[in-house]
Amino acid sequence: MLSKLALRTAPFAVVLALFGIGLAVPVIGEDASSASSASASSAAASSASSAPIAAASDADILAAGKHIWQDAACYNCHGTNGQGGHSPDFPAGPNLRTSGLDPDTMLQIAECGMPETRMPAWLKGAYSEVACYGNPLGPAPSGTLVSGAYSEDELKALVAYIQVNFMKQPMPTWSAQ
Repeated sequence: MLSKLALRTAPFAVVLALFGIGLAVPVIGEDASSASSASASSAAASSASSAPIAAASDADILAAGKHIWQDAACYNCHGTNGQGGHSPDFPAGPNLRTSGLDPDTMLQIAECGMPETRMPAWLKGAYSEVACYGNPLGPAPSGTLVSGAYSEDELKALVAYIQVNFMKQPMPTWSAQ
């Protein structure tokens, strides 16, 4: 299972890597030049992430979470500000501002998706390497979308961004497990 380090002690290198990852979901209106610059940024971030760097600040974690929100195009289904989706081109995701989900539940949904819905599992190795919802390791259940684009720490940053900016909750913390 992936490391369950507390989010506040996640290496700043993870934050740097987040800003360099390529788009997992295409964004409408993006041109090829910005896509190639994202690839160049990714290569630079990969080399930077190998250097030992101090723990990330809350501001860095929230900035990384915002980047994941944009990179994964969460706004297509959940609305620009987490208010819920209303697009004819994407499924209408729930209003995250009023969801009442605690950070752990929100993290599990981001990691493992919601079977039988259009909410994908974003965790690298979800179902195949990391057990989800009590299922044995192996292929995801029928009807489960698996993206597998992000690490657990990246998804914790995303959850922190949603909790703080959209739900107006305090910065979440996760204990080491």
